Amino acid sequence: MKRTTVLVLLIAAALVASIACKKQDVAKDKAALEMLVRSDTTHFPAGTSGDSTGNLLDDTTVVFWWRGAQTHDSAPGLKVEVVGDSGWVEWSQHNYGDLFIWARTSESTAVRWVKDLVETVKLCAIFRREGQVSDTDRGWRLKRISLAAARSDSAQTVSIDSIRIAGALRNIVLRDPLASFFRLDSLISFTPAESLTITLYTNATSGRAFLHTFILVWPFYVRPEFTYQGNGIFQGTWRAQLVSGFKFAIFDLMSSTTLSTPDQPYDFNGWLLPYTVKPAD
Repeated sequence: MKRTTVLVLLIAAALVASIACKKQDVAKDKAALEMLVRSDTTHFPAGTSGDSTGNLLDDTTVVFWWRGAQTHDSAPGLKVEVVGDSGWVEWSQHNYGDLFIWARTSESTAVRWVKDLVETVKLCAIFRREGQVSDTDRGWRLKRISLAAARSDSAQTVSIDSIRIAGALRNIVLRDPLASFFRLDSLISFTPAESLTITLYTNATSGRAFLHTFILVWPFYVRPEFTYQGNGIFQGTWRAQLVSGFKFAIFDLMSSTTLSTPDQPYDFNGWLLPYTVKPAD
């Protein structure tokens, strides 16, 4: 009887130790994933140097506007889940800065508005364990990333519903940015200088939409404006960069009052698409 009791106690102790060990392993896995995300400034960018300048024209006003350099949280927010050899991460950060607007209201008069800019940006990623738990990173490898989604904190009346990217070689529709994942080895790709028609479907019957892409020479940004088609639809054409490599494109939607009215808050929704430029196979 005593022997049986001892065996039961030993088995119970082993089970408790095993469970504790598994919990400790999960904690170590989460810490390793957090370390990988914090150190990866390619897929999880920690900051931005600012925005390109641009102008809007209508019958009465010429507006030049740009986002200034931004600061960020001291560390990004991270939510990490681990199930076996699969890991899921939600990365988020706040951007803090100013939106600068110069509006010429007559031939001889211009006014300068500065609006507070506070945004929340989120991005999701999927990791797989392909190495050993004894490795420094416990064998984790980044396999898929989502689009990033950003919203202004001050107002949230405008929203992108979906985006279509069409050309001679492709017809892509993007929906639900944080649930749209792309393998790192097979991201959406465009050929150098490929001509594309981009259509944004939104709820903004009164708004402005822009495309931000990045180039290697000054001013380092290209920011064409989409043409409003009616019913919340914006459309424009764009040529992919000439230089091959990993890129980001930002689809930028703002309320019209953000840029045209001094006492209205910054009101923004943006999607950020990771993609590559490479020659056709």
